[in-house]
Amino acid sequence: MHYLKITSLLLFLANASVYSMDMSSCNFDEDEFGKRYPKAMHHMSHSKYDQLKEKLPTLAMLTNEQITNMMKMMGPNYYWPISKESNSNNALLILAHGYGHDGDAELYESMKVFEDEYVTSLGLGMSMMTSKHIACSIDEMTHESIDNIFVVPVSSTPFNTLVRQWKYIFKLENDYSYSNVDQINSSKINFLEPISDSIHAKKIVLEYANEISLDQNNEVIIIIAHGPVESDDNIKQLRLMNNIGVYILNNSNFADVQSFTLQDDASKAVRDQNVKSIKAFIEKSNQDGKRVLMVSNLMSGKGIQKNIESDFAGLNYTFNSKGLLAHPLFKEWIAESIRSH
Repeated sequence: MHYLKITSLLLFLANASVYSMDMSSCNFDEDEFGKRYPKAMHHMSHSKYDQLKEKLPTLAMLTNEQITNMMKMMGPNYYWPISKESNSNNALLILAHGYGHDGDAELYESMKVFEDEYVTSLGLGMSMMTSKHIACSIDEMTHESIDNIFVVPVSSTPFNTLVRQWKYIFKLENDYSYSNVDQINSSKINFLEPISDSIHAKKIVLEYANEISLDQNNEVIIIIAHGPVESDDNIKQLRLMNNIGVYILNNSNFADVQSFTLQDDASKAVRDQNVKSIKAFIEKSNQDGKRVLMVSNLMSGKGIQKNIESDFAGLNYTFNSKGLLAHPLFKEWIAESIRSH
């Protein structure tokens, strides 16, 4: 890099207190919906694949080409500006791993409520081998009058690799979860904690249970979640979910509430055991004459719901597949989190 370019970059850092990629690297392709896909400036290095295999042992037996194909199936990393014009001094970046076209569109529409008050954008994708979509989104949202950039992780728990990777990108974690993508350093960033077991999450899950209830006294509830890979994280997430379950029991007449995670990205043996435990609970509840209701603290209704329906096909239960982010209380949680930050 030329000396003058280095000097300009240092001046930019000093004045704006924000680092992201050189703006020339933020060239993008834009589709008819306004989604922006940053153009790759170089091929992924072999070291990033090695880092992925080290951090995610389930990938260790795959070739680099197989990992690339897997990530393509998971969907692209891209950003999607919501605010067209805004004079706000504050910006809002919503991070999510992506839920396919319909799920992403659902999130986009629901976040429009913030476009007048904040310069608002979505950053979607797993961020496994790049953070360019996040950096470019921040570059585009940021101008001299921006005082704060509130970053919202769309996740039901902080105890997973994706949230830690996002935190690594903003230098809030010391180590990456997937690979050592470029980091962003800014005094303007305010990274909010996930919704977890907040009162908003509790109320949403209870409402979703009530929507499919017929007779609470003779019904039991399963709260089901995607779940993290690691067992320690799984224990912590189940603790959060159990807190939601206690709230439901204290504010209803349901006979029982049990929390389960699939650990959908863990080894097949781990996932199979979780499915077996859930099946056993459904069958035992049916034998006891209880109607089984299944709800979740999944963020989107367009995620692993189809897998869940396949896992428990033929069993007697009723599933409300809605995700938290579609509920008005999710937007209230964002607003309250910003106010209290």
